[in-house]
Amino acid sequence: MFVAISLTGILGGVIGYGLVASTCPDAPTRAERMLEQVPGFRTSTPSCALPELGAALLGTVIAAVGAGVIAILVLRAQSEWRRHAPRPRA
Repeated sequence: MFVAISLTGILGGVIGYGLVASTCPDAPTRAERMLEQVPGFRTSTPSCALPELGAALLGTVIAAVGAGVIAILVLRAQSEWRRHAPRPRA
């Protein structure tokens, strides 16, 4: 269960990072590059490092907690099933 929860957390972090990395602009758009020809206009492209880190951490936590809940429910169901094993017929 530990390996499954860890793997799920890692994959959740990768998904969170990928979502933010694919949507965060790392270069000016074509319109902004054209407007750079205007004197005094400056484009600003924000750094995506902090949002990517936050999304990776949030994705890791959410996925690991979800997998942990499922693991606990499965273990409880198994223990209850073993406790109430079917009786042999006479």
